[in-house]
Amino acid sequence: MTTMTCIQLEPPDVTQRSRDRYLNTLVAPMDGMWASAVVTQATFWEIQDGDQQVGYFCVGSDNDLLRFHLEEDYLARAQEIFRWTVSAHGIQRVITSTIEPLYFSLCLDIQTGIALHSYLFRDHKRIERSSGLGTANFRKAEKAELGDFTRFYRANTEGSGDWIEGFLQERLNREELFGLYDRQQLIATGECIPSRHQAPSADLGMVVAQSFRGRGLGSSMLIQLKNHCYEVGWKPICSCAADNGASKRAIEKAGFISEHRMVTMTLDVR
Repeated sequence: MTTMTCIQLEPPDVTQRSRDRYLNTLVAPMDGMWASAVVTQATFWEIQDGDQQVGYFCVGSDNDLLRFHLEEDYLARAQEIFRWTVSAHGIQRVITSTIEPLYFSLCLDIQTGIALHSYLFRDHKRIERSSGLGTANFRKAEKAELGDFTRFYRANTEGSGDWIEGFLQERLNREELFGLYDRQQLIATGECIPSRHQAPSADLGMVVAQSFRGRGLGSSMLIQLKNHCYEVGWKPICSCAADNGASKRAIEKAGFISEHRMVTMTLDVR
C-alpha cells in the first residue's frame, strides 16, 4: 500500500468514462437531486497506485464520504484500499445507499453506527388522476412566472433559500417546472427533471403551499408528473428524507414504492 496516493480533482476532471463505470455498478438509478445538489459540490479525489488509476471518491464540506468507486482490476483489494482511504483522509462518517453494493458493503465492514437518511422510490403502479385535485388546474410553468414561483418556494420550503432562484431559472429554461392552481392562486408546484446520465429516469419533486397541506395535493401533483413522464417516455423516480412522513405518504399514495435506502454510518478504522 506504500505506493498508494491521492490527487485532488476538479469536478470536470472526473471523466465521463469513470463516472459511467460507477453508474453501471448501481442496481437502481441514483437520486438526481442528491447527485446534482450535493455530490457535484463535493471535493473529488483520484486514488492512484504508482501511475495507475485505482478509482475515485468524494467528500462533502463536513468531510463526510459521499462516493467511493474502484476500477475492476482493484476490486480484489477493495477492503484494503477503502480502509486506507478513510484512514488517510480522517473520514469518520459516510453517506451511502443500498443501490451502491460495493461502497455500502465496505462501509458495513467498519461501521460503528448506522442511521436512516432517506428513502429512494421507483414507480410501481399507475394511478388515475386523483379526485383531490377538484377543480385545480395543472399546467407547465412559463418563464415570465419566475418571480411568482420564487416567492412560492421561499414561503413554503425550509432553509435560507439561496438556491431557489437559480434552481427555478434552470427548471424554467428546460421546461421542467409545473404548477397547480386554484383559480389564479398557485397552490402546489412540481419538478420533472430527466436524468442526463441515467436515462430514461426522471426525478420528480413537489412543494405544496402550507395552507393547502393535508388535502392530498402532494400525491395529486406527483400523479400528474408521472402522467407527463409516461407521455414522453421517461421512468419517474423520487426520494424523501427519512423523517418526512407526510412526503413519504404522499409518494406512496401516488403509486411509488421504496426498495432502497440512503443511510449515514459512523466508521472505526482502527
